[in-house]
Amino acid sequence: MARISVPMGGIFETEASLGDRVLEASGLDVFYRDRTKLLGRRNALTQALHDVSLTVGRGEIVGLCGESGCGKTTLSKAICGIIRDFDGQIRLAGERPQMVFQDPFGSLNPSKRIGWLLEEPLRVDRARSWTPQERERRIAEVVRQVELDETLLDRYPDELSGGQRQRVAIATAIMRNPTFIIADEPVSALDVTIQAQVLSLLRSLHEDMGLSMLFISHDLRVVYQICDRVLIMRQGRILEEGDVASVYRNPQHEYTKALLTAAGLRA
Repeated sequence: MARISVPMGGIFETEASLGDRVLEASGLDVFYRDRTKLLGRRNALTQALHDVSLTVGRGEIVGLCGESGCGKTTLSKAICGIIRDFDGQIRLAGERPQMVFQDPFGSLNPSKRIGWLLEEPLRVDRARSWTPQERERRIAEVVRQVELDETLLDRYPDELSGGQRQRVAIATAIMRNPTFIIADEPVSALDVTIQAQVLSLLRSLHEDMGLSMLFISHDLRVVYQICDRVLIMRQGRILEEGDVASVYRNPQHEYTKALLTAAGLRA
């Protein structure tokens, strides 16, 4: 087990196994540092998450849903170890999850060709030393998995469509055969037709690789299509959770009801 202590007293652990779970997070209070002067002090902390707890099971897709600014991305960054100011505990089975971001154009280095970008996770892999031939074979395999044409490997990100760039981002995330990924609004920047294609790809990868996934979205319709369970978040708190069918059919919290009504999923 590896344990990392963080400034606010939170604990980040990675373990060989958590039984049937890939993530257990409990009592998370996450903070941002306000680097402007506040009451004469610098680096004051602003609380973004309040006593958040969640789990993700092996092979499960958990939706995290709520309006913009409610704390969804903050939570994902804490789980990945990007945010280190928190109280509570985060336990992961194996390595930290790989991320698929909303804007692949912003997350892909525009000065590098697609082939170089796909090879980078293998070059920096600390768990295994990949030979050039192994890297080449692995890239070809993953490119087929995400249904990209190998001719795109010599192109730059700005020469690809939005859907192609998102497939590159997904390919990068799965390059080292992770067991757990976080998809942060992965289809919100795409038109409806491409959204459906990318969701279909994520479902296929989930089934073929046994991937566990935390799927972040503000779109309840998209969450319904792909997720097993859903958590409803507002102002940094989890208000309601349960399997998708139950929450959508019989929401308990007024905010959940309002979200479903706004999405046209409830009269």
